[in-house]
Amino acid sequence: MANKNEKNLKKTSEKKEKQRDVALDKFDVDVTATSSKKSSKTPQKKKKNPFKRFFEFIIPQPGDTKGEIARKVLLLLAICILIGTLVFLIRQLVGMSNTGKESDKLASSAGVPNSSINYIEPDRLTNPDAFIPTTAGTEEPEYIDLTPVVNYPLNVDFDYLRGINPDTRAWIQISGTLLNHAVVQRKGDFQYYVDHNFEGEYEEFSSEVFSGPNNAWDGTDDNIILYGHNLSSGYGFAYVNHYVPYDASIEPLAFYKVHPTILFQQDGGQSETYKIFAGIVVNTEEKYGEVFDYTSKTKFNSAEEFNDYIIQVMDRSWFYTDVDLEYGDKLLTLSTCYWPLGRDKETRFVLLARKVRPGESEYVDTSVAQRNYGAKLWDYYYQLIGGQWYGSNWDTSKLKGYGG
Repeated sequence: MANKNEKNLKKTSEKKEKQRDVALDKFDVDVTATSSKKSSKTPQKKKKNPFKRFFEFIIPQPGDTKGEIARKVLLLLAICILIGTLVFLIRQLVGMSNTGKESDKLASSAGVPNSSINYIEPDRLTNPDAFIPTTAGTEEPEYIDLTPVVNYPLNVDFDYLRGINPDTRAWIQISGTLLNHAVVQRKGDFQYYVDHNFEGEYEEFSSEVFSGPNNAWDGTDDNIILYGHNLSSGYGFAYVNHYVPYDASIEPLAFYKVHPTILFQQDGGQSETYKIFAGIVVNTEEKYGEVFDYTSKTKFNSAEEFNDYIIQVMDRSWFYTDVDLEYGDKLLTLSTCYWPLGRDKETRFVLLARKVRPGESEYVDTSVAQRNYGAKLWDYYYQLIGGQWYGSNWDTSKLKGYGG
């Protein structure tokens, strides 16, 4: 009987112990400390160092299956690509920032200080619907100030510039923008300034404006053709692309209307003003269709040759202006990268201007400028975007001696 009572007492004790363990467990209390001797000796699992767990997750380990190894190799490759991309972007941003500072410093030293501090491009207003709400709860048309910038004649210290770089040929400026650069040309190596700065140092993202091989710079050029990078920092020829019509705005040609002219001074010459008359988008790869040749047109030997070239330019222009042209005019051409079909397609935006004639006013009536939605393009563009060319629709009377 006593033996039976002892058994009952033991069961009751064990039952109470289990109930206690369950209750404590609900409060997240370690119950092993008050458990039986056997359970108190049970080894606890040691947590791994998080860094060690991470490296084991991405680095192949002994005993990994082939699938695990393949996964880890691909993951490591993706991480390497990501790191490489970040390093590239950081280098690009730092490089362009340094480039901008050097460009501003050079301009100031050459007597051409930058006038674009705190400048905001009028055609980049964040107003895609072209209407703005008023306090009365109604909507009014978007307002854009189209007052043209004021040009101040250039007075460049070319002696100073040549003392640093004998390749100096001219200076170019679009008032109120960051386009305020020396123009250089290296004989025999016309790609040199693609990745070298004014001081001759290697610079992956150079902001230099340079001339191609076809310009003589001896007073005989009818068309000076310049090239520059389209840099996100705004330097180089980034502002050339602002002349691409901005169709989201009520004023697609606002940037042109505010900046209708270019200032240009050649070494040994006076400050000259050029009136912008066209902007074209061109293909550079024959596999995508026609490649319009604008890079070799530095001289025009006859009125017929000049007229033929202007006709081809105007057929391709994305806008029309009030600027007229005639054989004998001196042209200025600015070329930079533009990617309407993607960055893997080598396309260019090319801006064209003509020099103000002796005795002619620098004034441009920008109010009559028009967007051209029927510009001549190339096969692949039409395949991708749609549309076709329906023929010339510009005012041929603007080309003196040809039409109208």
